[in-house]
Amino acid sequence: MSARHPGPATAPAALAVAAVDLGATSGRVMLGVIEGGRIELVPAHRFENHLRDVDGHLSWDIDALWAEVQQGLRAAHAGAVERGLAGLSSIGIDSWAVDYGVVGPDAPGESDSPEPGSGEILGEVIAYRDHRTDGVADSFAEQLSRERQYELTGIAQQPFNTLYQLLADDRTPSLPVGSTLLMVPDLLGYLLTGQRRTEVTNASSTGMLSVAEHDWSEEILTAAGVDRNLLAPLIEPGERLGTVRPQLARELGIGEVPVVAVGSHDTASAVLAVPAPQDAFPIAYISSGTWSLIGLELPSAVPSSAALEAGFTSEGGIDGTFRFLKNVAGMWLVSESIRQWEEGGARVDLGDLLAAAALMPANRFRIDPTDPAFLAPGRMADRVTLAARPLEGEDERPRTPAQLVRCILESLAETYRDELHTACRLARLPLPERLHVVGGGSQNALLNQLTADALGLEVVAGPVEATALGNVALQARSLGAAPPQEGSLRDLVRTSVQLETFSPSSTPAPPASA
Repeated sequence: MSARHPGPATAPAALAVAAVDLGATSGRVMLGVIEGGRIELVPAHRFENHLRDVDGHLSWDIDALWAEVQQGLRAAHAGAVERGLAGLSSIGIDSWAVDYGVVGPDAPGESDSPEPGSGEILGEVIAYRDHRTDGVADSFAEQLSRERQYELTGIAQQPFNTLYQLLADDRTPSLPVGSTLLMVPDLLGYLLTGQRRTEVTNASSTGMLSVAEHDWSEEILTAAGVDRNLLAPLIEPGERLGTVRPQLARELGIGEVPVVAVGSHDTASAVLAVPAPQDAFPIAYISSGTWSLIGLELPSAVPSSAALEAGFTSEGGIDGTFRFLKNVAGMWLVSESIRQWEEGGARVDLGDLLAAAALMPANRFRIDPTDPAFLAPGRMADRVTLAARPLEGEDERPRTPAQLVRCILESLAETYRDELHTACRLARLPLPERLHVVGGGSQNALLNQLTADALGLEVVAGPVEATALGNVALQARSLGAAPPQEGSLRDLVRTSVQLETFSPSSTPAPPASA
């Protein structure tokens, strides 16, 4: 059963900002209008983001993304002007984590001094789903133990971590002096401003940032043979990166707009937009999209051996917080299954499919959504079908798309239950009163209800555009349009959205780890 409730409000003058929000399958530039103690989000430009095969590697088309971002900034500026505003007051960029590009040294300008933003992107931006890192984590653990890596960074050793990608990168030995590794949002920030910085929330996902020193870990860099000069200086979320380069500002027609370092790891921005009350602790959330990232917001990291064994990670958050979470392969399983069916000639409407799944008999099949077998794209429906195990001793597999989706969603809900219980046990905290689900997956009412039932907790769904809202909210504070006090940005988000609450309709089963 669900109940809708909006939130309260206050009132400063209107400002317009642009939130560049890039996901692994799509991107968007959102116009954020901050007025009257509320944020209004207006889509300025949406576009697809596809992997492509380049020289045997799955890569991102960074040139296409850059072109789409520029088009989006023009549209956002025009949208602001149409509303009677002067244009954009700032720009913030977030994206998925771990992937990077390498930029060569800036070329000499007219005065023979380096021209900021003129460095060439060297090679491809290879995607985390590429197989080049197979076995690299195990190999590196022979030089620096997994336990020591985790003690230093608090980061779960996923095969796609930036550190392991870098160790597998055959370009690094021949890079020219002055080259810099930049995470995807930092790379776009460089193209906009000419400034080379790595924003902290994204740096924390690399497996190279020391959780104690809040800086690149010399011990890890030395063990990996990574030249520290390849890594950019750090910048905190909320700090100003720079301004749009003059020539680019003229080309785009937007002026030399400030670019603010937001929580550039999209999950950091999404968690900032979790609309929890100020007195809530711990705050439990799922950032639900391609991935489901489930965890707790905490004031300190939890780099214990038990957390390492359980696959949890302590990523840097905004305002000195940590996101103690685990990655689960969320709606990726459904979207990739739909892609297979559509490639086979079927026409699939997600809403109709979810409605049909809701009518299927419950508790017939299960999969393990954390299985690495589901990481790569391609023929997902077949892989899920083969992995599905029958419950109650039934010797069969899902036979229809609706049965398969029901299996995926029930498996996700039970995984959320198990992982949230594990997170609380590892952090030595009681189970919270509610779980917040933000991001695109928060629209999935069936999954929200299944999660509430599995946990026996209230599930609060929304906002859908959490990442863009967190991006805009931090820009608002940087511009002085939101109070600096802790919790004020969540208040701003809460006044700006409608939420939906799902109450458990049954007694939950105990977690698998109990």
